[in-house]
Amino acid sequence: MAEKVEEKERKGVYRVVYNKEERVWQIKKDGAKRVITSYPTKDEAMKRVKELCETQNSNLIVHRKDGKFQKKK
Repeated sequence: MAEKVEEKERKGVYRVVYNKEERVWQIKKDGAKRVITSYPTKDEAMKRVKELCETQNSNLIVHRKDGKFQKKK
C-alpha cells in the first residue's frame, strides 16, 4: 500500500492552456511557478505535452481557448 502512495506523489499534472495576451498555447505543470514552454498552435503543444507525460509518468489536463476545462487523460 505504501508503494501506491509514493507512486501517486511522484505523478504530476501537466496543463495545456491558452495565453490570450501572448496568443500562444502554454504547457504548465501544477505547482510550478513558470511556464515550461509555449507554442503557436494547440497541436504543437499537445504533441510535446504527450511526450512529457509519457516520460514523466504524469497526467494531462487540456483547456479550451476560453480557459474552460476540455479533457483529462
